[in-house]
Amino acid sequence: MKKIMAVLCMVIAAVLFAGCGPISDKKVSDNVKNTASAGSESAGNIEAEILKNDRAEKIVSQMTTDEKISQMIIPAIRTWNGENVTDLDAFPELKNALQAHQYGGIILFGKNITGTAQTAKLVHELQLNNFLIPDVSAHIPYFMPLDQEGGLVIRLVSGTRMTGNMAIGATGAKSEENAEKTGQIIGEELSALGFNVDYAPVVDVNNNPSNPVIGIRSFSDDPETVARLGAAYSGGLKAFDIIPTLKHFPGHGDTDVDSHIGMPSVEKTYEEIKGTELVPFRYAIDKGAEMIMTAHITYPLIDDKVIYGDGVTEGYYPATMSKKMITEILRGDLGFDGVVVTDALEMDAIRTAGLVPGEEDSTEYRVNIAEKVINSGVDILLLPLDLNGDYAANLYDEYIDGLIALVEDGTIPEERIDESVTRIIRLKEKYGILDENFGEEDLEAKLQKAAEAVGSDAHHETEADIARQAVTMVRNEDKTVPLSKEMTNLVFLGVNESDCVGIGYAVEKMKEDGLINQDALITIDYYYDSSAEGANQIHVTWETNNAIGGADAVIALVNSTGQSILTKSSYRYTALFEAMERVHANGGKFVIISDNLPYDAARFQDADAILIAYMDSGLGLDPTDLMDSSARPAFNANVIAALETAFGGNSPAGVLPVNIPVIEENADGSLSYGSEYLYKRGFGLTE
Repeated sequence: MKKIMAVLCMVIAAVLFAGCGPISDKKVSDNVKNTASAGSESAGNIEAEILKNDRAEKIVSQMTTDEKISQMIIPAIRTWNGENVTDLDAFPELKNALQAHQYGGIILFGKNITGTAQTAKLVHELQLNNFLIPDVSAHIPYFMPLDQEGGLVIRLVSGTRMTGNMAIGATGAKSEENAEKTGQIIGEELSALGFNVDYAPVVDVNNNPSNPVIGIRSFSDDPETVARLGAAYSGGLKAFDIIPTLKHFPGHGDTDVDSHIGMPSVEKTYEEIKGTELVPFRYAIDKGAEMIMTAHITYPLIDDKVIYGDGVTEGYYPATMSKKMITEILRGDLGFDGVVVTDALEMDAIRTAGLVPGEEDSTEYRVNIAEKVINSGVDILLLPLDLNGDYAANLYDEYIDGLIALVEDGTIPEERIDESVTRIIRLKEKYGILDENFGEEDLEAKLQKAAEAVGSDAHHETEADIARQAVTMVRNEDKTVPLSKEMTNLVFLGVNESDCVGIGYAVEKMKEDGLINQDALITIDYYYDSSAEGANQIHVTWETNNAIGGADAVIALVNSTGQSILTKSSYRYTALFEAMERVHANGGKFVIISDNLPYDAARFQDADAILIAYMDSGLGLDPTDLMDSSARPAFNANVIAALETAFGGNSPAGVLPVNIPVIEENADGSLSYGSEYLYKRGFGLTE
């Protein structure tokens, strides 16, 4: 023990007298190395920890207040003067604007991404431009995050979409393995492109069927299942040095408002959310979670009442701005000391809610929001506004100046800023981000790596395998499925026009595989036109109506949202009910494939068979349309698997990851979810 303490004292002395030189810490490292050679393994571990802490703290100690605050901001660069930013060299003014402050990172969106090589080059250009900022105390590479959840929410157009979380949950006994595989595939593709953070996995517990924004992005309505699968998914990302971001704390699952357009509220006590919403977060923290994203949601039964910006209105701050939710609960009760990032501050739940003094979209309002966010215990301000032109660049200058003024007058304690920036730097150090090389000579190697990994055949094969495992059959009257290969008149109905692309691909593939009669009369159409008004939203042609009347079977996709399921008069469903009645009148079969929320199964109990695929995105993409580097686009494997299942090309093996309540008609004729379950979690027919 005395020997360890002696070594420790020498290390501390080396650290204290090393001065504030460049980031390399070579002198300190040499001292540690020489001293440690005489010490024990325990002493070496202590020294390594001290060295790690010292590097981050020393960097922070050298930074100006501007540099510190900038490190806590991640803007988006979707466009510049109305033009999509896909090549940074084409926007010299944007390059200059980015060099005005050393931001903590840049988040990319769909407008920034057109293909594999282009994306890898853009990420490289951004990091290189950041590295070339003059007159900074230390060059600190960006966090490069992306919303690549898989399934419904992706950004990589030539990547592997994967099945989405609820489909993973539907694979039952294999779900944990499939969650990890999904994380690994997404992690490998992000890493190959130069990203280092994924704003995933979603660990919200989808315990409200009417939820308009989470739904199939959730693994399950069971907190323990969500916890396990979230951890497995995170492990897959970390295997490729991608930092997982658990979202959306304290939980967005039991809401019926989308925080992109309004302020959701969860009317639960702290004891209640400890048994549901917080379970996945506590589990992840115990497993070593390093980054968590907040939700713009209020918790009136937990939080303290505040006065909003007009000085009169009483209400509650969303969790993003709440010291009780972030400092007391997340950091205190749950023990999280990692990096906390906000959900996008440009969302209406924050931007238009009048929570603090200042006109909407003014610098004053944004700065006052940021003050509450930072003082609540949050570390990163995600997307206060899109950096999309000179006006926005000037606003960012004013925004940072405004926050500097609040630090200088003590409204935001300097130690609060230092605490956040130290966390950010330590996490960047842990994942090797601080030491990344962005020389031009490395770009070709990066492009080659990206071409080999992104959207590879091996990744698509795994995606298809998980999609087949996920297909869940909840109804199969008279063994309708598999549909007979002898059927010669088949009608396929997509929800939207773009669905016909994916259906057409699947039909041709099934013909080749012998699942559909080569001589069958095939009609492919869609039944809902969201761009039209009133009854004109029903899109079923005269020819299609005739085909339905004489069909052996109609196979129809259903794409329900949390609200539309209970809208009795919705034209989204009118055409389906008419088609069902028409085909049944002539002795044909009607098969429903639910391709979004599975709760809509309760509305179609007159169907002969119901299969659930858990995803509607990407149906407009044809897997045979190759993109750059011969990669296939991020198409929808789930619906293809469900269609194959309908025709016997795959045996249904999925089980429901959520309970599906009955839908009841009220006295006034409206619909609502009942208290009983029509199908319980874990249910699934195999024949």
